Amino acid sequence: MTSPDNSTILIAEDQEHVREALAMLLRGHGYLVVLCASPNEALAAARQHAPDLALFDMNYHRDSTSGIEGLELIQHLRELDATVPIVALTAWGNVDLAVSAMKHGASDFIEKPWRNTALLEKVQSLIRRAEEVRSSQRVSDCERNDAQQLQTRIVPQRHLVAQGVELFGNSIPAGVVGGDYFGVWQPVPDKLHFCLADVSGKGTPGALIAAMLYASVSTLSSSSNSPEVVLAQVETTLRNQLGEGHYVTLFYGVLDLRTRVLQFVNAGHCPPILRRNNGTIESLQPTRPVLGFMLDAGFHAEHLVLSVGDRLLLYTDGVSEAANGSDEEFGPDRLAALLAGPPGESLPQRYAQIMNDVESHAAGKFSDDATLLLIAINDRPETVITQSATPMQSNA
Repeated sequence: MTSPDNSTILIAEDQEHVREALAMLLRGHGYLVVLCASPNEALAAARQHAPDLALFDMNYHRDSTSGIEGLELIQHLRELDATVPIVALTAWGNVDLAVSAMKHGASDFIEKPWRNTALLEKVQSLIRRAEEVRSSQRVSDCERNDAQQLQTRIVPQRHLVAQGVELFGNSIPAGVVGGDYFGVWQPVPDKLHFCLADVSGKGTPGALIAAMLYASVSTLSSSSNSPEVVLAQVETTLRNQLGEGHYVTLFYGVLDLRTRVLQFVNAGHCPPILRRNNGTIESLQPTRPVLGFMLDAGFHAEHLVLSVGDRLLLYTDGVSEAANGSDEEFGPDRLAALLAGPPGESLPQRYAQIMNDVESHAAGKFSDDATLLLIAINDRPETVITQSATPMQSNA
């Protein structure tokens, strides 16, 4: 019988002859052994060096059979390390205490007096199983980190100012990764392309489709300044990738920075909210069905003239449908009321205030990916383009 290299076993047992017998057996099979005579010693040793397995006696007071100290020790060690195997040492025939130990977090139990072969087999099996769990967790952590980095590259926080037009957007996934996507491009100096999309499905499946959308739109946006042309090509590209039952809602806009004329197509997406400089509110309703259902007939972009002082808010339903404890959604009316902001406030500050209000309404819990994009028409002539890949901190 072999043992894992350098596996350390922590033994807590108040009877010296029992400790030494266990130590002799385990050391003889290649294990490193740490001996403790009390629960306090065992916890101190575990804090100093995490064991690969723990063998704990359940009673430490003479004539005590309740096992309370052993149960508390198991709980405390489990708080330190959720994965370490814990084997409870119980008196022969004390099934109730063994069951109680398992309920408190023990991985298994061994009755005293034990059979050496059975004890060694159990120790080896538990250590091997724990290592497999830890290995799987390490892989999951790496995959999670890779997914988060991919999400940040696909949907980074963006802040752009070009010829008096300012844009700020960010996305908060409901899970590790999300199915929301927004992009901003300036393929030529006087044209600003932007889109916001919501992929059916959450988590990894949605994120994979969002990644494909990112690759398609970012490439095709440089081929035409016509939203309907870009979306027709995107839909053709995605048709074979989406599969049955998957679709994408998407708003795509092209803003002429000289004339302030906005061309847009709304493919079944939440209607963006336009607040004019005089305070009136307009809603940019869908102009065609969602992407994924190929149209028999063509579709055309709408045209809209923007003026200094106008603000446009694009959002996904994770924002508008964020609900409180009474299932009352935040709704587009609240978003419209928050769009203006006080004089002198920056666009990132307005974004932060809106999202803070949404999160407060939903008690900090988003049930869906939440993306918000703000565009302001200012009278400043700057031509400064910035893009940040550092996600804004959320209160969620």
